[in-house]
Order: sequence, then C-alpha cells, then structure tokens
Amino acid sequence: MCMSGKNLFNLSPEITHAVLGGQAFIDEEGLNVISRDQARKFALNYGFDMGLPRQRSQIVKTFEDALTFLETVVLEGTDLKVPPVLSELQDPLDLLTMASAKPRDDIASWSCAVLRVMHTLLYIDNNIFLRFLPEIQQQIFDRYDRHLVLGNSNGWFLRGDYEVPLIDIVRKENKDRDSMLLKLLHKPENVAETIYDHIGIRFVVEDLLDVLLVLRFLTDHNVFQAAHIKPSRTRNLIIDVMLLEEWMAVLPDTFSAQELSPNERQAICEKLAQRVGWPSVNPYSSSDYSALQFTVNTLMRLPEPSILALESISKEFNGNGKYGVADQFHIHELIQAQEEFAFFFPHEVQIMEKSGFNNSRMGPASHLEYKRRQREVVRKRVLRGILPRER
Repeated sequence: MCMSGKNLFNLSPEITHAVLGGQAFIDEEGLNVISRDQARKFALNYGFDMGLPRQRSQIVKTFEDALTFLETVVLEGTDLKVPPVLSELQDPLDLLTMASAKPRDDIASWSCAVLRVMHTLLYIDNNIFLRFLPEIQQQIFDRYDRHLVLGNSNGWFLRGDYEVPLIDIVRKENKDRDSMLLKLLHKPENVAETIYDHIGIRFVVEDLLDVLLVLRFLTDHNVFQAAHIKPSRTRNLIIDVMLLEEWMAVLPDTFSAQELSPNERQAICEKLAQRVGWPSVNPYSSSDYSALQFTVNTLMRLPEPSILALESISKEFNGNGKYGVADQFHIHELIQAQEEFAFFFPHEVQIMEKSGFNNSRMGPASHLEYKRRQREVVRKRVLRGILPRER
C-alpha cells in the first residue's frame, strides 16, 4: 500500500535510462534538483559534504577546471563561449538547480555541459591508482629496460639469450589530465571505462618477421605472460593468425630468418599479412593505422603509504641524534607489521612495422588526426542541445 499518497511508479529518467537502460549518466538531458536543499542532498549522496571546507574546495576547483577544459579544448575553433552567468558562478551547487530548469533554456544546457565535464574529472581525480603512477611506471618499465640496449647506429636491441633488432622504442609514461578527460568523455560508458594506456611501450621494427621475434623474445624472457593478456583489448591489424600457423607447421627445425634474402623475407611477410580486414575496436582510429596492440596486466607491489611516513619519522629522529626514540616507539616493528599493497595494473604494448610507424606520424593515421576526431565526438556529446545543428 502506498502510504505517501504519491505515485511511486512515476520513475525518473535516472532510473529508466541509467539504471534500467544502461545509458551513461552524462547523456541525460537534465536533472531533477529543484531546490537548494535538494542540491546539498544530491552532492552529499554523490560523495561530497559541501559543509566541509576541504570537500567544498575540491568541488570548486573541479568546477574551475571544467570551465578551463571547455574553453580551451571543447570550444576551441567554435564561436561559442561559456555564458558569464556560469563562468562567474560563486557556488557550484547552483549548477544542479540550473541544469534542472523546466522548460529548458540555454543556461540549463550549458549547466549540463559543465556538469558532464565535472563528473568525469571527479572520477579521474579520485582514482586511487593514479596516485601511485610514478611507482607503477617504474616497476613496469624496469621489466623492459633490463633487456633494452642502445645500438651503435642509434637503433636498439632487445638483448637476452638472443638479440632482436629494433628501429625505435617509444615509451608512453602517462596521460596528462586533459588527455584522460578527453578519452573518458568520448567513451560510450564514460566513467565506467578504464583507461588502459596510462603507461605503454611501442616497439618499431623493420617488418612482420621482426614483429614475431619481438613477441617471442618478450615471452621467452618473462617480460610478460600470456596469462595476463586482456583478450578484449587485443587489436591485431598486421598478422593473419591462420596463415601464420599454417606456415609455422611446415617450417624446418633449422629455419633462420637471418639466412633469408631480402626478396625471400619480403615474400614471407606479404604472405603472412594476407587477411580479410580486421574489425577496428576503436572507431576514432584511421583505417590506415597498422599495428599489433595488446594490453598486459602486471601485478604491482607497493609499500603501504604508512610505511613511508614511519620511515620518515625514524629518519628524522636519527638525523637529530635521537637514536633511541624510534626504538622507544617501536617504529621498526610497526614498519615490519605493515602489509604490502598489491594490485594488477594494465599497460599497453604496441609493435609496429616501419611503414606503419611512418603512417602514424602523418596523414589520416596520425595522432593529431586521431585527437581531432576524438574532440569532435566529445564536443557533440558535451554540448548536447547547444550546438546550432542540434536545435
């Protein structure tokens, strides 16, 4: 029995679209926050108590950063500007009521645009793993660096039980905040998406046979294991696996690619590259883009943050000549009692032939073109109801 006297089956779009329909929350046309009290409760349920100075200051900074991103990235190249009533807003809570205005007006649409960016930024800024990115980066790259040797003619080698020549090696050490924001805003699932290429490494080699040798080297030397590959993230645009397996099945045990003539090597590469087009998993990449790309999970082991604090305290005591104080407070025992912080973290590996690498630096397959296409999608999504052609 309904005791409230209200029709409880008049469900909001938040339920019908986001919960039942699987739609990303940022694609909602507006909110249903009609009072300041409701706005405070919305923020509190979201995770921020606006009565606490530290939490309020984080929201204020996120609001300011969202305006900057809109002005410098989303609106770049357009004649549009954020309305002064929003850019001069003193309390970000007002965005919630402005976005809920009915009938909807321009300010409601612009408020939604700001909130879409803020929502995505808050997921980036509150990702605990990103706080440890430098330490994670070092552990991942150390696995590769122990086998990388610079050659005499500016090329590189993977060196271990045998050598594999490389034309170049490129590290992606991290994404800047704007790049992460742009990437999440164009992803259909938005904040539910994981960014897998915070850290990445690209090997550039001469041809397809060297691509295969790099793969063999990295697995032979336990740089990564196939057990930690994320299957849905593998994108093979250069090798026909069926033809490869047929070719390997008839290879003699004494086969050596080093003994092949250039023409023989080229013929093998052309044969293994014959394939029906591989479906692209990224609609913003050019069809000219050619690479083997996959994502590897690596188990990270980091000290608990409290260990660093305890070590710092102990060092401070000893530095001041108070050698017995650390023992008095059993700081060494406290350090030993802390457990390590262990988790899997993904990184991206790309292996490219020289021709594919050159294409990636110019023309439709270039990174700049990729970013341009990505930004166009973000602009349409964030400025929903604002762009003239959508009216």
